[in-house]
Amino acid sequence: MRNFEDMQKELATLSKILEKYLRISKMPHDFGVGELLFPSEIHLISTIAVQEKISVTELARQHGTTKGAISQVLGKLEKKGFVIRKTDPEKRSRVHVSVTDKGMTAHLEHYAYHSRHDADFIAYLAALNQNDYQCFSALCEEMNRWMNTYLEQETSDNAADAERTTKAKEQQNAEQADK
Repeated sequence: MRNFEDMQKELATLSKILEKYLRISKMPHDFGVGELLFPSEIHLISTIAVQEKISVTELARQHGTTKGAISQVLGKLEKKGFVIRKTDPEKRSRVHVSVTDKGMTAHLEHYAYHSRHDADFIAYLAALNQNDYQCFSALCEEMNRWMNTYLEQETSDNAADAERTTKAKEQQNAEQADK
């Protein structure tokens, strides 16, 4: 069995890949509509376009984020004319989102962009034998679980920090009240 030291080269490569992805995630691109969109925005538009009409809750679930974060991005996209939000007439607490013609244009160009740009990598994956592809798929799932542990730890750390801050403020207030 390999140990941590045995895997340093591959872990360093993975680290470089993740750093590159982080940089790419901050690079806006024009998807045929004359406006720059960040990857988080176009991926949200594409999810909505493929699903046709989707709730904010479902978008948050599919993108692994909060309804509040999704609502913020949707607000920007709605102002730019890419999406429309409508209250569900049967359940007033539910909001459905759909793309406008402009949003559909951006989605289709986004799909075409990835078809061109990712063709070599997709061909590589398509040529993998079944066993290698299953290993790739398992690696993707494991990496997703691994990243979730960081997000869960961050959430836990933030809650603990907030609790410590609250207790410290309460103690300060109690000490000032005693004076």
